[in-house]
Amino acid sequence: MGSDVDGLAPEARQDSREALGSADELDLSIVIVGYNSREPLADVLSSIRDNPPRAATETIVVDNDSTDGTPEFVRETFPWVVLQENSANLGLSSAINQGIASASGRCVLVLNPDIVVTEGSLDRLVEFMDGHPDAGIAGSKLLNADGTVQHSCRRFYKFWTLLLRRTFLGKVFRNSRTIRDYLMLDFDHEESREVDWIIGACMVVRKEALADVGGMDERFFLYFEDVDWCLRMWRGGWKVYYVADSVMEHRYARESARPGITRMLVIHVMSMIHFYEKWGKVIYGVKKYRGVILRAVLLVSDLVAVNLGFWLAYFVRLNLGRVFEKPMFGYQIYGPFIVFANIVFVFSFAFFGLYGGSSARDSGSDLLLRVFRATFVSSVILMASTFLTSQTVYSRVLVGVFCVLTIVLATVFRLFLRGVHRRVRAGRFDLTRVAIVGTGPTALRLGRRIVAHRELGYDLAGLVAVGDAPGDVGLPVMGSLEDLPRLIDEQRVGEVIFGDPDLPGDTVADFLMTARRSTVDVKMVSGLSGILTQRAKVEEFLDMPVVSFEREALLRAGAGAKRVVDVVLSGVLIALWSPALALTALVTATRGARPFTSSSRAGLGAEPFDMYAPNPTDGPSAFRRFAERHGLSSAPSLLNVWKGQMSLVGPTPVPPERAARFEGRERLRFDARPGITGLSQVALDPGDEEGGDPAALDVYYVQNWSLGGDVRILLRWLTRCLGGGCAQKKNRKGHP
Repeated sequence: MGSDVDGLAPEARQDSREALGSADELDLSIVIVGYNSREPLADVLSSIRDNPPRAATETIVVDNDSTDGTPEFVRETFPWVVLQENSANLGLSSAINQGIASASGRCVLVLNPDIVVTEGSLDRLVEFMDGHPDAGIAGSKLLNADGTVQHSCRRFYKFWTLLLRRTFLGKVFRNSRTIRDYLMLDFDHEESREVDWIIGACMVVRKEALADVGGMDERFFLYFEDVDWCLRMWRGGWKVYYVADSVMEHRYARESARPGITRMLVIHVMSMIHFYEKWGKVIYGVKKYRGVILRAVLLVSDLVAVNLGFWLAYFVRLNLGRVFEKPMFGYQIYGPFIVFANIVFVFSFAFFGLYGGSSARDSGSDLLLRVFRATFVSSVILMASTFLTSQTVYSRVLVGVFCVLTIVLATVFRLFLRGVHRRVRAGRFDLTRVAIVGTGPTALRLGRRIVAHRELGYDLAGLVAVGDAPGDVGLPVMGSLEDLPRLIDEQRVGEVIFGDPDLPGDTVADFLMTARRSTVDVKMVSGLSGILTQRAKVEEFLDMPVVSFEREALLRAGAGAKRVVDVVLSGVLIALWSPALALTALVTATRGARPFTSSSRAGLGAEPFDMYAPNPTDGPSAFRRFAERHGLSSAPSLLNVWKGQMSLVGPTPVPPERAARFEGRERLRFDARPGITGLSQVALDPGDEEGGDPAALDVYYVQNWSLGGDVRILLRWLTRCLGGGCAQKKNRKGHP
């Protein structure tokens, strides 16, 4: 803000300037979200202007991509309003959080555009919050347009409440005790009191409560966001109040109650499902066993794929009978074989971790590789069984086709289930509520990553402070470590992550005893992560638990196999990309430039070498952008692979002057040839500033190298390049 107090009505500015030393001392920020609401916004903003509060106030209007000229109207008619315009309708909760993020007041008042502020109502809300330090949220008494009291404070929903409010039964039992209790008709609404929740048309929230509980849950596009916010306030140790002394008018029409199936009704029902999926005890209990349910679904899917693959293979072999000399026997003969095949495939899938929890988060290429491994082993066993069994009537052609079809069907079915599950999670259903223990840099980065990547299936319940509670860290802080057992049940937490690597081991061990009773999953960011490799294991030694470390993964035999793969695959890629290389040379030659250039990079043992790259042309071109997005700009580096200076997969190549600054464990990255792609390129999304440290990922790659890991990384990179996502930001930590 400048010298003027933005957001104040003109008549209120002069008095407020004297009381206001800086923007940080604002008493109240008013946030209003509008969507095609030009006329009601005119009324509410006029009422704020005509009834200016004594308190230092700002007014923020967030427009959700209105098409009725609302932004232009607000900008011209109410220039003292801080206007924020969105390019899409983000929903009510997201827009309110956007306004709250820019609010400077120590209290934030959320108003619907169909509210009319009366004289003194704003000051009375601020005074009430000042007089009740335990108040997290408070709401004014609301009047209908005819002056009657609106039932804006309510008790939390119960099953019978929903049944009577959302079905025809509500008309039959108009005077039901359930409805009277829900609407709090047992008092005259003329006195202030604690309530379960207040409707979101008028809610003032304290900034300290926001730091503890967080803003509105953005999974609620519209409806139930107010119920959820108030419930979280109560569970976070704050109270919710109805303030009878502050009176406002609410001119609204309940669109979700209109007859017929309307868009608002659908949104209302979806929000209700979101609410009970988040807070319902029954659903919370079911979620505790989601791993068992997931494994059961995958098992059924695989069994269907195996049996369908067999019958399709039988049909193919039956219709190719004239091609082969041996006759095709009836399918009854294959009964024992089918049973045996089901057992072999299921055990093979289990052995390769396809029923483990981590497989649910595999990329498509990782999943394909796992399924291929499992089905290949199963196929070898089944093919061998046709030689060992006394049943010489088994068709080996049928068995071969059966194994190929099973690979295809099992992969397709799993990808389909994954796609459905991702669609469910994209709608913000079936999220695991997670609590992060710690408020240090690692815990905060982890929390921000979870918030930014809902597709991972996590919903951040909040942070748990160890020791003294911190100030506002930008994420909700639920309580202290001593409160964690209680918070797990209250906040419906399904997973706890210890995000501070410096936490004492005894602290984690003590909680694990509690976790066994509360059936939550536990993860820990370990301070040993820098030395624990995939070959480290816990074992007993002289009656003591010890961690043993096997020899490093990148051995001579492995390095030799990696080199063979590099030579073969780089030759194939050079042949495939030779048209692009020729076109690149032609384009640059027409501009009088050399087709390729080179730059110095640190290779194996940090020895410098010249890495080839396309010669940058003067100014951007469509071809150059296409080449960068689809990985074709890496084609010249294949020559470095052939020369043995680089590998297809490896650590990120860095300049020698940067390599000289690496110390200690960081220099492990030079134990392997740098790669055209690598773990840091495929693990981090382009432009993801919270993605972690690429240099640490490069060290992790060297310590945990495996040929299968290289194949997975290469498949993920090629998949990304085919989709046009290979362009990488060049200013990230650890990159050149």
